[in-house]
Amino acid sequence: MVMRGGVLKPERYELPLIFLDLTSIMLLASTDFGSCVSQIIDKIERIVADARPELMNYIKQFFIGLLLHAAANFGWDPKQGESHLDAMSRGDIFTALAVLGHEETINEANSRFNAFLNDRNTPVLHPDIRKAAYVAVMQKVTSSNKAGLESLLKVYRETDLSQEKIRILGSLASCPDESVVYEALNFVLSSEVPKQDAVFVLAVSKEGREVAWKWLKFASSEKMKEIGMFFGNRTQASMVRTLKQSMEQIYINSKWVQTIRKDKDLAEAVKKLANK
Repeated sequence: MVMRGGVLKPERYELPLIFLDLTSIMLLASTDFGSCVSQIIDKIERIVADARPELMNYIKQFFIGLLLHAAANFGWDPKQGESHLDAMSRGDIFTALAVLGHEETINEANSRFNAFLNDRNTPVLHPDIRKAAYVAVMQKVTSSNKAGLESLLKVYRETDLSQEKIRILGSLASCPDESVVYEALNFVLSSEVPKQDAVFVLAVSKEGREVAWKWLKFASSEKMKEIGMFFGNRTQASMVRTLKQSMEQIYINSKWVQTIRKDKDLAEAVKKLANK
């Protein structure tokens, strides 16, 4: 991106350049990138979903290829003497692969989750990869098969650990089924979710963004009023800055979408990268 008039704006061909930058990151530091790369992947995916949805399969194919090398290095299980950063990166990478729809990752994560359901002390689902497993479980949930959702809610209700509850809340709306996302959002309105934790459920899948926006506009229960009052009473300079930055980011994203839509050569570039 370049600075123009005090505002960051995307340049032509920026998307392929980001792909190349990510490739360099993987080659230079294949075991030390974690959440940073995962966040970039999520950002690009969401922008492309709006701008050029016909390219999404190529985008996913490209990113899966990048992440699999790192996933192989990390493995599913913790290693003796590894750093805290490596432990965190393992979870971020497998979470990203699950969101991208990588079947092998989703199946392995579901298998480990099922073992965890039978034995909460099993070593096969270390806390560092539980978020990845929970997200993977939600990838298989549909309006006609909610077994995974029900299992996650069972764990949520049985655990006394706040961190575990937050992991689950942050996974519920990652489901690609809109009706399930809507159900997950409605769970926020229940007495089971503390007001301060409601925000974690808003980590919505790309497919569920539209239903989430409608839900936010029309939800009018007492719970929503309570949530609004909870955060309204905590308005600080830092929160005002965050809101302003979010609005600026929305503007940047919209301009980026417009730029990508006008790029006639982008489709060919993305297909070449996906097939490398």
